[in-house]
Amino acid sequence: MNKKILEIKKLSISFDSWKTYILKDISFSVSPWEVLSIIWVNWAWKSTLLKTIAQINKNFSWEIIRNYKSLSYVPQKIDIDKTFPIKVYEFIKIYNKIPHPNPLFWEERGQFENNIKNYLEKFWAKDLFDKNIWNLSWWEFQKMLIISALISSPDLLLLDEPTAWIDIIWEENFYKNIAEIKKIFPEISIILVSHNLNLVYKNSDNVICLHKNNFCCHWTPAKISKLEEVKKIFWKFSAPYSHHPHKKNIHLK
Repeated sequence: MNKKILEIKKLSISFDSWKTYILKDISFSVSPWEVLSIIWVNWAWKSTLLKTIAQINKNFSWEIIRNYKSLSYVPQKIDIDKTFPIKVYEFIKIYNKIPHPNPLFWEERGQFENNIKNYLEKFWAKDLFDKNIWNLSWWEFQKMLIISALISSPDLLLLDEPTAWIDIIWEENFYKNIAEIKKIFPEISIILVSHNLNLVYKNSDNVICLHKNNFCCHWTPAKISKLEEVKKIFWKFSAPYSHHPHKKNIHLK
């Protein structure tokens, strides 16, 4: 039986001294190498949930068991002046100035730029290395953030709507990149937020449904797609799909 990398029990979030709840009594777990997607509608506070997992939001009560050494969080949006003259590799170096759990990582600090090149090349983004960030498309900027988050080889990766504001073709490309991440880091666990139910169903091991009235369900895509409650809440996002679960060392075509 796989040891859970993260276990959350009865998570509640409030911003008014517990008079009202943003989310209440949410429980779920994440296994090693699992891709867990969070789908949502109607101001479901999905970003707040991810920020709470990342320990950015402190307005919560819960029981949690953490079996990971490191976590990386990529927010939906980073407020940065894209006219500032900084290149991709410089941004990544700044982004990763955090103590690393592996001392050998910092002993090789002199090769850090080569490490950046290697990571960019693995994800078909080598041409971004010395590109100014203000010349990046939205998708290239998001890709830079994800690669930056992977440099430290986290056990758990949190992605808050990484496909927001990109078209369906780039959304498909994003999930191909997720497959590549799983191929390169077979033990990594990923929690991501998405509004595209069809792509979520195709590419997730498990799915959490959130809506404005709190927590709906947590199950496999096959089971969730058959639930009447999910059909009622998420009906306009639903369509036929083929499920492609992520497995170790398997690349989605």
